[in-house]
Amino acid sequence: MINVYEQYWYPIINSFHHGETALTPHIGLSTAEYTALADTVELPPIDTQDLPQYSAITLRDELLSMREDELNDLTELLTDFMNTNQPYAAQMAKVIAVASMGSQHLWKDLGMPERPRLSQLFHDYFPQLHALNNRNMRWKRFLYRQMCERGGDYVCRSPSCETCTSYNECFGDEV
Repeated sequence: MINVYEQYWYPIINSFHHGETALTPHIGLSTAEYTALADTVELPPIDTQDLPQYSAITLRDELLSMREDELNDLTELLTDFMNTNQPYAAQMAKVIAVASMGSQHLWKDLGMPERPRLSQLFHDYFPQLHALNNRNMRWKRFLYRQMCERGGDYVCRSPSCETCTSYNECFGDEV
């Protein structure tokens, strides 16, 4: 059995501590949730104010507050598909939603070492979403496409991926 703490949570929290994520204070969780996770993965919880990138983290938090509806929609989408048998599943949905608001590839904004590990995370935490992404669309684009198909106010740029001029940007390997 895969150790989700070592495989997913440790890299996320460690990357956050080193300023290598697009996450907000406490990785987008409550102080209690963050502290419990940090203790579980044996990383000391760090007060956001003590991080060298404190101003960037608080700025991200302020900007995120202006996109609260979008964040809630992403969280709801992920929550609807989460595997409740995984530890901290609801928290993972929140953390991924927050990271999805970043400007880079989702695996980078989340602090994962590579995209395949993010795909494995989706397989373990959101298996139905993983199965729906059967053409290996980049995860952030895939999530927004799912929100579009749910009838949200999100732009679906093409009625069919095959006719889209950005096809190569959505599918394939990331560098």
